[in-house]
Amino acid sequence: METIGIIEEGETLSRCLAATLGRPLRLGPAARRADLVVICPRFPRLPQTSLLCRVLLLPSPQAPLAGQAKAHWVVSYGLASRDTLTLSSLDPQRPCLALQRELVTLTGTCLEPQEIPLPAHFPPLSPLYLLAWAGTCLLLDVPPEDLGRLPLSSAKKSLVLSPKSSYNEKILPPCEKKGGTDHEPRRIHPR
Repeated sequence: METIGIIEEGETLSRCLAATLGRPLRLGPAARRADLVVICPRFPRLPQTSLLCRVLLLPSPQAPLAGQAKAHWVVSYGLASRDTLTLSSLDPQRPCLALQRELVTLTGTCLEPQEIPLPAHFPPLSPLYLLAWAGTCLLLDVPPEDLGRLPLSSAKKSLVLSPKSSYNEKILPPCEKKGGTDHEPRRIHPR
């Protein structure tokens, strides 16, 4: 079972993920250990205490924050060719994700580099939030071919529960593992 922490200002990514995953997000105080920590665009700092995670997903402009966390591996997203996740099309009607290098999911599936169509979204999300959403979904083992069919909306306020916290770090409830192991990655090749 995976634990996911989302560090963001506001609730844009949390709402999008709640709509996509079809279950409420449990917001709470800062998680110090998580399988996946997602740092959203324009978030300038990490919590004051140490943060331990298996995977850290962050925008490339915030790459210096990676040194403040103890992560087994870091996945970057952004609009540069050096980023693991970038966009090959910025059209809100038909955005397309470019997976630039292999990506190992939380359950050990190895995704090969490929182009992945993403859903149209209204109102348009910023490209970096769209990349954070897509990266989180892929790391949670949403099949690449399903990303373009998933609901993407930031308007579903009813799916987000908010207890008091000093900064907006979201914690998704644990997810069921869907096969695969940490030792034997399953390979998913582009079609």
